[in-house]
Amino acid sequence: MNKKLIAIAVAAALVPAAAMAEVTVYGRGHLSVDAYSGNSGDSATGTKNGLNLTSNSSRLGFKGAEDLGGGLKGVFQFETSVDVQGGSNQSMFGGQRDTYLGVAGGFGTVIAGRLPLANQWAYDANFFGDKVGDAAEFAGGGFGGNGLLGVPGRVNRAIAYVSPSLGGVTVLAAFVPNTQQSLGLVQDSANKQASYTLRGSYDSNGIFAAASIANIGVAGVTISDGTTAGIPAALGAITAAKDGKVTITSLAGGYDFGMGNVRAQWVQSKADAAAATAEVKQTVIVVGGKFKLGDDDSISAQYAKAGDLSLGGATVAKTGASMLAIGYDHAMTKDTTVYVAFAKVSNDDNGQFTGTDYGHGGIGAPGFDASGKAASPSALSVGLTRNF
Repeated sequence: MNKKLIAIAVAAALVPAAAMAEVTVYGRGHLSVDAYSGNSGDSATGTKNGLNLTSNSSRLGFKGAEDLGGGLKGVFQFETSVDVQGGSNQSMFGGQRDTYLGVAGGFGTVIAGRLPLANQWAYDANFFGDKVGDAAEFAGGGFGGNGLLGVPGRVNRAIAYVSPSLGGVTVLAAFVPNTQQSLGLVQDSANKQASYTLRGSYDSNGIFAAASIANIGVAGVTISDGTTAGIPAALGAITAAKDGKVTITSLAGGYDFGMGNVRAQWVQSKADAAAATAEVKQTVIVVGGKFKLGDDDSISAQYAKAGDLSLGGATVAKTGASMLAIGYDHAMTKDTTVYVAFAKVSNDDNGQFTGTDYGHGGIGAPGFDASGKAASPSALSVGLTRNF
């Protein structure tokens, strides 16, 4: 019995409404043994340094489509993360991933549910997704690494439209009616702001280009709690003004020439705040490439740089960081890959970026040493991925 038939049987048992649709079960297992160093302090589960076994965005999902007639299809996807290394209370399931219902046709696709937010652009020039050195820690948007506001990879209660590809061009537009509710923030009845994203991309003949903008309504939401040690006091407790917003702008491009793929990305995060002099801004660049050594082997290299934060147009010194990542992949089969990856983050005195977060099972902000300077962590990882 092939996996599609098995998936239909499982879906019939678990999701009766989808039982008549064509259903596929899919997933990925991703484990790595990581050697961390250079962090300061402890995490909630133990030391941040030393060896760790990590499940990195491992997942299990069901997806499918049903012919509705008139050129329309009903589409769905239910996806959850899986803690391959073991979860709390012996449950293997972790957080919810992209999950939606929708309708597709010649006009494109409309879906609603838990959908990508920062994930829309965080992988545009990211050759270490889910590994140590994941560039989304820098390019996903936000301020100061783990020190200030971060933009979630996904958002609940979202509605999106994706156009059909026209000569390689695709347009995506998404809308979140109530940002505070969707992000699980404290509700403010006076400021129920919506958010939207708009993205256009071109991917054809080896050429890739993408432009994304996210306007995230954060009226009444505290951007920083002001409690992170070492973050300049001027950045503490900045609260967005009425109709305030966080705006993320991303531009990316690249070229795939067969034996290699190179890409670059520019991302700017900007937050309107209660006072004009308190607008927060930070810019990030990412450049990298992946190059084939043969049919089964490849090497990757990537560099990310976050500039200093600015506050009301004035530079806040020593709040940036840089990260270098290198890696080697060997495909044992079309579905199974082993790899080695290394990442080194160099934080300025007040930065809190880490190379072991986002899609990779993170260990939190690197912290500060006894003198109050930010730690600069590194990680060496040996991993295995298995797709099905």
